[in-house]
Amino acid sequence: MFIAAKKGHVSEQDVEHVLKTPATRWERQVTADLISEMEVHLAEKVDSVQEMRVALAVAGYRGVHQRILKAIDCKTGAEAIRAMAYAMRSYALGNPGLAAASFRNPQIDSAEWQDAGNEMAQTILRVFSHCGLEGESAHHAVRILRSLVRGFILNEMASDSSQPLEFQKSYVLGVEVFIQGLSALQNPDLHVLDC
Repeated sequence: MFIAAKKGHVSEQDVEHVLKTPATRWERQVTADLISEMEVHLAEKVDSVQEMRVALAVAGYRGVHQRILKAIDCKTGAEAIRAMAYAMRSYALGNPGLAAASFRNPQIDSAEWQDAGNEMAQTILRVFSHCGLEGESAHHAVRILRSLVRGFILNEMASDSSQPLEFQKSYVLGVEVFIQGLSALQNPDLHVLDC
């Protein structure tokens, strides 16, 4: 949205401009996703924007967590990591509003948000532990995977449909590069960057 620099508020012209601007496919999908989720939570008497933010983030974390659990069932190692990465992207593409809400780190003052985030994190860490990654190495792997997923989703949402390369193919390649690169985290003596 455009902020009027001198007045410090949104001008009527800016609001009119935003309302007249045609929405992209992603903007319509994000809006529809958030509206449907808000209808559920508004029925539960969410009283503030902060409560709505928490409710949407928790719903997002729980949704992607369930998708991950289903995807990794009976899988281990690289196969489980691959399935988890695909599930995360699939959830975000199908539920862009909730995915965006869950892209934020859990807020310290929300036990429900922290619990939902911790439950998902434990599942993801368990998948990495089956590949020999634990402790700090596993946490780096989680951060890298989250960045990979978020980066692809944000790029896909921001691009127009005339991109010459398919995002799916690029994502599959990115996941394979990620999986092959995990060996760098498995060797604690290898210090690529001594920060």
